[in-house]
Amino acid sequence: MKIIFAATPDISISCLEEILNSSHEIGLILTMPDKPTGRGKKLLPGPIKKFCLENNLPFIQPKNLKSIEVKNIFKGVESDLLIVFAYGKIIPKDIFELPTYGSINVHTSILPNYRGAAPIQRAIINGEKFTGITFMKLSEGLDEGPIIETFKVAIEEEETSGSLAEKMAKASSREILQTIENIELNNIKYTEQDHSKASYADKLLKSESCINWDNKAEIIKNMINGFSPNPCAYSTYKKERINVHKARLCFTKSKGPGKILEFSGEKLLIGAKDLSVEILELSRPGKRKMPVADFYNGSRKFFEIGNFLT
Repeated sequence: MKIIFAATPDISISCLEEILNSSHEIGLILTMPDKPTGRGKKLLPGPIKKFCLENNLPFIQPKNLKSIEVKNIFKGVESDLLIVFAYGKIIPKDIFELPTYGSINVHTSILPNYRGAAPIQRAIINGEKFTGITFMKLSEGLDEGPIIETFKVAIEEEETSGSLAEKMAKASSREILQTIENIELNNIKYTEQDHSKASYADKLLKSESCINWDNKAEIIKNMINGFSPNPCAYSTYKKERINVHKARLCFTKSKGPGKILEFSGEKLLIGAKDLSVEILELSRPGKRKMPVADFYNGSRKFFEIGNFLT
């Protein structure tokens, strides 16, 4: 089959590689425009664009998918199938209906749960024990199309959004070729979603990333891990921002929200509303993230037991 692949972030690369290493042909790759990043707002390419440049693959980065020019490009490819995996924009109907076998979307949740922009992060933040991958027929609505198949993925106790995304990438790439083959053989049974049970995973905002130590320890732990690696949860100590990249729940009783209970080469323990949160990885502004043991070796007197993070 001749395939158009629409994607932008790292999570989509494994699927693309599987297709490239198969008998199928990638006719075109659709990816988001370069994004202004950092203090200087320099335009930087996304992971899929970098992959395309490194592997000499044809790609476009249209700002407007409704333009006649984009539609003509799609027509010119004469594709059999469009696969969308975390592209970043809703694709118009007159585009996704062009391929011979239609279009499918790869979504990182068990639909109709967690439709939208941040299903991986919101599942961890909400304390879910499992999530999954859904292959679905593309529709005009946001993640509302009929389901082709779903695959469960477990969420471990200390799972971060980064580690879960890696698991999702592997799970989707294991199944993508079989799904393409089933579509080609017309061996697909579509199942309509129960829209009354839909939930939504809104994009994470930087304004949400400040840790509230007045919450229960489990809620804080889930929030920290859900916000890792981006936009990254943080707290303030000695008027300095402390980025917290990974945490686990500790059953040591709190002595006050934000109070430092232990800081050693083995453990950084902070009180919450009820129990405590053990910080596993952290960083200071402009520095790389590191395990607590490494942080302690370089800054033994930084956190003082009895002081508070806010």
